[in-house]
Amino acid sequence: MLSSTTPPPTLEELATLRHVGGKIPVGAWLVALIALAERSAYYGLTAPFQNYMQNARDDPLRPGALGLGESTATRLSYLLTFLVYAMSFGGAVVADGWLGRYKTLALFAGIYVVGAFILFATSLPVSLDHGAGIGGLVAAIIIIGIGAGGMKSNLAPFMADQCAETSPTGMSIATTPKGERVVVDQAMTLQSIYTIFYWCVNVGSLSGVATTLMEKYIGFWAAFLLPFCSLWVALAVLLLGCFQFVKPPAKGTIIPQALKALWLGVRGGFKMDAAMPADQALKHQRTVQWDDTFVNELKRGLLACRVFLAWPVLLLCQSQMSTNLVSQAATMETHGLPNDVIAFLNPVSVILFLPLAQQVLYPALRNAKIVFSAINRMALGFLLEVFAQAYASILQHIIYTTGPCFDAPLKCAASQSGVIPNRVNIFAQTPIYVFEGLGEVFSSPSTYEHAYSEAPVSMKSLLQAVLVSMGAGAVVLGLALSALYRDPLLVVSYAVLAGTMLATTVVFYVAFRKHASDPAPVEEPLEAVEEKTAERSVEQVLSPSEA
Repeated sequence: MLSSTTPPPTLEELATLRHVGGKIPVGAWLVALIALAERSAYYGLTAPFQNYMQNARDDPLRPGALGLGESTATRLSYLLTFLVYAMSFGGAVVADGWLGRYKTLALFAGIYVVGAFILFATSLPVSLDHGAGIGGLVAAIIIIGIGAGGMKSNLAPFMADQCAETSPTGMSIATTPKGERVVVDQAMTLQSIYTIFYWCVNVGSLSGVATTLMEKYIGFWAAFLLPFCSLWVALAVLLLGCFQFVKPPAKGTIIPQALKALWLGVRGGFKMDAAMPADQALKHQRTVQWDDTFVNELKRGLLACRVFLAWPVLLLCQSQMSTNLVSQAATMETHGLPNDVIAFLNPVSVILFLPLAQQVLYPALRNAKIVFSAINRMALGFLLEVFAQAYASILQHIIYTTGPCFDAPLKCAASQSGVIPNRVNIFAQTPIYVFEGLGEVFSSPSTYEHAYSEAPVSMKSLLQAVLVSMGAGAVVLGLALSALYRDPLLVVSYAVLAGTMLATTVVFYVAFRKHASDPAPVEEPLEAVEEKTAERSVEQVLSPSEA
């Protein structure tokens, strides 16, 4: 443990002392547990979704319930994803504008529980016998989408809230038990926070392994009961841990004023300076309801969002793990395993490699004076996603060139009514999920950390929601490509995804390449830098958190 901190460090101390992260408080660990339970519920629900919707109850090879077919099942999966991403804005508005993050989490967790119960109840055999399956599914998708979306945009920033800055510069001096004086760096604390958060998310996602086994050997009702119970754990920790949490109050919604300021900026030649009170008074004799600080914060938020523009393509590629790759596995030899269980290799990869990156790779690079900035980490993550989709396309080609049904898996007479798949082992999918996991290790925590650290105080949940809502763009792209999600076009669909992701990676790196070797935040507007103290300016140069 570190001893009590002292006043902010001097310029010399910033330059010479080792930078470390601060202690993670109890409240942050409780939020991590809530995130684990919530993600356990979400992935536990969605892991059996494709089979539940796509396959019929009398399918001889795969578990099923509704028999809607691959295309319809994929579209309904996209609907849930779209609702989660779209409702993240609703959660952000409620949190930042009215209730604060704690009460907002409690509200949407309650809604989430209701949706999970509906899905469980209507998946019971007696409910399916009476035709309640499809109606219950649609109702559950809507309610779960609202609840999960409202929680998704608030959990990560609420965890970061538990580690409030203790000095104006976000830095202080402390002494280790060995007597070493170090700089306690808030930026490094946030990096640790988001690493822990993302690690817990992936531990929670392993529930999908349990629910896919339960769907196969017990039934879908059992598979959906487990996530329902997980949500009660999340809600219980949230309510019982009430007094352990730091609960920043709502700052009041800024959206109406932000929209007005943005409109004035557009009318002023797409320059936010045109929305400044002095500019409006001088040129238009108009009095506005905000000050210069508000406009500068809005500029900072807009600049921070530039990095998010690559995410719709990234999320579209990642969404294949819960849709088309599940269907791909169903056409392969599973040797008794559920076709959707192989996806567990993705979170396992993250769980194994994320601590290695945080505890071994990043410190080693810092010690070697090699700058591995957020831009570099994100670009590497994007490139690994390209490898995943390219391999999926190659594997699909192998499936199509292997009997008995070649490019019509499970549909030819030789499959004996869908019983005999093409002769390709399901574990041939392993590299896809390893590449996906490695990509997430580098891209996701860096982007979530960026969304919180670069957001003005009044926009913490809102910027998180902007990041999350990029998934809505992924859904739109997915629907545009949905005509390719069928045999024998799947080789092309994965190749298109790989090519699009590669182009996105190149454009992303070219756009931000001047920051690739710069440990300072990419999105810091000049005005904000000029307003900071000299110590904070040095911090942006020296901080190893972005190195």
